[in-house]
Amino acid sequence: MITVSTDGSCLSNPGGAIGWAWINHDGTFDSGGAVSGTNQVAELTALLQAVRAHPGAEPLLIESDSQYAIKCASEWVVAWKRKGWRTAGGQPVKNLELVQAIDRVIAERAGPVRFRWVRGHVGDPFNERADQLAGLAAQDWAAGRGDLDGTLVPELGDPTRSPGRVPAPAAADRGAPAARQAAPEPAWDMDTLFD
Repeated sequence: MITVSTDGSCLSNPGGAIGWAWINHDGTFDSGGAVSGTNQVAELTALLQAVRAHPGAEPLLIESDSQYAIKCASEWVVAWKRKGWRTAGGQPVKNLELVQAIDRVIAERAGPVRFRWVRGHVGDPFNERADQLAGLAAQDWAAGRGDLDGTLVPELGDPTRSPGRVPAPAAADRGAPAARQAAPEPAWDMDTLFD
């Protein structure tokens, strides 16, 4: 079974920069964000990106401290679809595009997807790391650096850097002096995730 923890962050809810993150319990992870949004959008996006990143037949367990995101993806969605994407009160479903996207990727996945609510901020190492990554991603987006993840240096037009180098992941070495390094092998992320 694949176990993944997710989290979302909004710096000034609603309307502030958002960040989302997922972390597989094998150590791999991803994060991102947007210039503005809500905490609910960030939580749903984290869940969506986690499912997208883990295709296949192996069962997937997603842990989240957002009861809202879990219920959107596993409980409420059934009734909403039956009612033509309306709530029990007849109102349009909030964050409809995200909820529908989550529903689609779960339906397309060969293996089952399950959800488990975990209490946030009580020391669970994977939930805490997802929280940190989501918060750092939101900060990067608020500072105008968020859209640089995965951009090759030559695309930035910086003639002082050589091709084939990739910027460090969002906030990977915050506080450390800037250093030019070759793009790390995938195992690097797993080896240093909890250092």
